Amino acid sequence: MSNSIHEFDRLMLDYLKGDITPEDRQRMTELLHKDASCREKYREMSRAYAIASVPWFERRKKQNLDFLREKLDLRSSPGRTLVRRVRVGSFAAMVALLIGLGIRFIYLNNHPAEVIVPPVSYCRIEIPQGAQSKLILPDSTSVYLNGGTIIKYDASFQNKAEREVYLNGEAYFEVAKNAEKPFIVHAADLNVKVLGTKFNVSSYPDEPNIKVSLVEGRVKVSAASDGVDKFYLSPNEQAVYDKAKKTLSVRAVDAGSQVAWTTGRLVFVNETLFHILKTIGKKYDVQILIQSRKMNTEYFSGSIDADLTLDEILSYLDVDNKFVWRRKGKTVVIADR
Repeated sequence: MSNSIHEFDRLMLDYLKGDITPEDRQRMTELLHKDASCREKYREMSRAYAIASVPWFERRKKQNLDFLREKLDLRSSPGRTLVRRVRVGSFAAMVALLIGLGIRFIYLNNHPAEVIVPPVSYCRIEIPQGAQSKLILPDSTSVYLNGGTIIKYDASFQNKAEREVYLNGEAYFEVAKNAEKPFIVHAADLNVKVLGTKFNVSSYPDEPNIKVSLVEGRVKVSAASDGVDKFYLSPNEQAVYDKAKKTLSVRAVDAGSQVAWTTGRLVFVNETLFHILKTIGKKYDVQILIQSRKMNTEYFSGSIDADLTLDEILSYLDVDNKFVWRRKGKTVVIADR
């Protein structure tokens, strides 16, 4: 028994370092299958590996914090103090070490084969409502993150055959070109695949559609659920995925207006006031309750300076003096006048 444990120690260390040979991996599988003490040792060493990795991730976290402090682009109107306080710490990469503590078995032709779950680490970055930030990925891709956005990617991102990120919210990507390693954005039921280009993805859970707007280059957009619907976008085209109908379509847009939020402006082209107010609610981190029958029939095209106060924006939109609004805390109620 002791000899098995000593042998397993050596194999496990090689496994964690990524230096294990195919023959030793097979031997490790045999020990795990036959010996309960080896399985317990696997759990102990996995935990130890996770704990030992924490200082490295803490150093990376501090580097990310220092970088984000320099790069945060939070604007305030001249002559007044920015009242939206943003916790920089919440922008840092929050690393979760997902250690395979259990041994799973699969059976193929009645012969058991071991599946060993290796230690995997993810970087997760979350941007609060009402804030924006910029992230530089390990491959030098720039990602501008809008408020209420979460992005996640494997810590070994750059060593993978494909550069994959997972998005919940809105982000503008300037992807570093690499013809050998496609860049893929997974946004709920939609996948966006590129080699190097500039595009915007809006995928908020409370929105009925996922939108991909291409600024430059070429992207492939496909539905993850069935993989049948797919389009190749050209600049100034937008793919729209209807979550309820599970359909994918393409339309012409001004892509520049779709990414104007990265410059501190909100640009709308023939949008309903209902949709505009939802966007403004995210920007100012307030809940806007609409008790108006006219909102869905009122359209607006124009540019709004995001440095304006919420009351100034509402007054600007209500050009015909049709609405009234009242605010209590972080809730704004809008009704017909």
